[in-house]
Amino acid sequence: MKISWQVFAAIAATIVVLDQITKWLAVSALTTAFDQASGFGERLSAFLSKEHPLPKRAITVLENFWHFRYAENTGAAFSFLADSAPWFRTPFFLLITIVAMTMIVVFFRKSQPDAHVMRFALALVFGGAIGNFIDRVRVGYVIDFVSWHWYDKATWPTFNIADSAITVGVALLLLGSLRPEPSKV
Repeated sequence: MKISWQVFAAIAATIVVLDQITKWLAVSALTTAFDQASGFGERLSAFLSKEHPLPKRAITVLENFWHFRYAENTGAAFSFLADSAPWFRTPFFLLITIVAMTMIVVFFRKSQPDAHVMRFALALVFGGAIGNFIDRVRVGYVIDFVSWHWYDKATWPTFNIADSAITVGVALLLLGSLRPEPSKV
């Protein structure tokens, strides 16, 4: 399938929608944010503006391996800069995200139309970046909720759909860069 601008936008938009819907579900099921809200409008208002809702439970998917639990990541991957001052951290991450999204658009424009994997990967990263960007603009941190662990011995950082899309996209870009270029005769 040819990854045109329209397909790129559709992939990115799908990631954003899935990311925000799953974050809504996580906030709804795992926190107290909607406890006093009646009706969709009040829930939407709480989701869009309520900062730091109290976690109320975790949901076990696979005992000792996988839970859904609410987490707030004020940093980047692996909580990078999470402890820095908010006056620095939030504008810094917003600026970095805008620069990254701009670079993705530039790479997409310069890529060959038959670079299907690269273009698909860029769309995944772009959609994931937008999903987490929305959180940072809205509440100043990223909502994470997928918790993988090996009993209580090893834990992977809690993540979300946007993080997953970024990770898969970057992995595809790296794998694609390892493939030798076909020789042109």
